[in-house]
Amino acid sequence: MTFKHSQLQVALGFTVLESVFASAILAIGLTGAIQISQASMAANQTQRSFDLASGLAQDLAECWQVSNTFCNAQFQNSQNTSALSNEAGIQFQRSWNVTAVTTQGSDPYLLQSLKISVKWSSQDMTNDTNELSWQIRRAKTPSWVGL
Repeated sequence: MTFKHSQLQVALGFTVLESVFASAILAIGLTGAIQISQASMAANQTQRSFDLASGLAQDLAECWQVSNTFCNAQFQNSQNTSALSNEAGIQFQRSWNVTAVTTQGSDPYLLQSLKISVKWSSQDMTNDTNELSWQIRRAKTPSWVGL
């Protein structure tokens, strides 16, 4: 009777070797899930930085289109702004250049081009800098129109 009882216990339980293999497979699966999660969070942060940089460039481009005191003063103070901070903790550097697009036989200031550059450093360990370029044009009404 004792012999049958020990055979029954062996058939019902796990061996140490089976437990080690099961734990190793579980560890490999969890490692893959953690790596995918980390890659997803890094991609999310990169996209958030691009969205914020795009918003800063668009804000400056829209301000350039409007002729009011605040916007005019912003463009006349300097060509480069100081670093802009935001809630994400990333420092953005915004710069711009206004050039006249000349056409033959016309006033060079009728058509102007604004090129905006927004730079920021990435938060990962590589210390790379990213840059977003934004370009927009505007045309003034010629004086011969009479407006």
